[in-house]
Amino acid sequence: MLDGVDLVIYDLDGVLIDATQAIIDSFRLTFQEVGATLNPEDVATRIGYSLVDILEELLPEHRGRAWELRDRYIHHFQGQAPGRTRLLPGVAETLGALRALGFRQSLATNKTASEADRILTQLGVRGHLDLLVGFMDVPSPKPAPDMINLTLERMGVPAERAVFVDDTTVGLTAGIMAGVRTIGITTGTHTRERLSTVGPNAIIDSIAQLPKMLSR
Repeated sequence: MLDGVDLVIYDLDGVLIDATQAIIDSFRLTFQEVGATLNPEDVATRIGYSLVDILEELLPEHRGRAWELRDRYIHHFQGQAPGRTRLLPGVAETLGALRALGFRQSLATNKTASEADRILTQLGVRGHLDLLVGFMDVPSPKPAPDMINLTLERMGVPAERAVFVDDTTVGLTAGIMAGVRTIGITTGTHTRERLSTVGPNAIIDSIAQLPKMLSR
């Protein structure tokens, strides 16, 4: 049980939504535009980092075009059928339950806040979240703590009364650096063993476990 929690901050991909195949397909189409071939595993293992960071690492010969290619990726991602991105099991119910219990809830994602807003509105859960903070809102994306720090500032919540839920060591590191408590979740691309390497306060296998482990 984690006591004294006022605010629950979530990552997006792998925590609230499953968009893995849509992400890989969008990268594949982007790579095709520059005559490159994508190894899907290269993307799957990097989900959680910013698009620009991934593109610069996987396409070093096109580093100068990383922001342009990011825009092309977003074009391809938004052009996919809505059904390619879905809520993970238990998300809608858990967000509703925590809101009813009086917890404040927000999002910190390496997507842009506008893209997260579009996705969560489309999936019907945007109303449960008080604040969305994304890639363009801070100087540095996760694993830097900037998103978490900005969230705490805007929400007026001290670090010791917030918890951050993320499915990657990238995100958990950001939460730990910001001084909030952290919960790893195995519904994304990182295993329990990998999540444990950064020392989160807890690791869960389903978001539905949250209401029973958080206390105000």
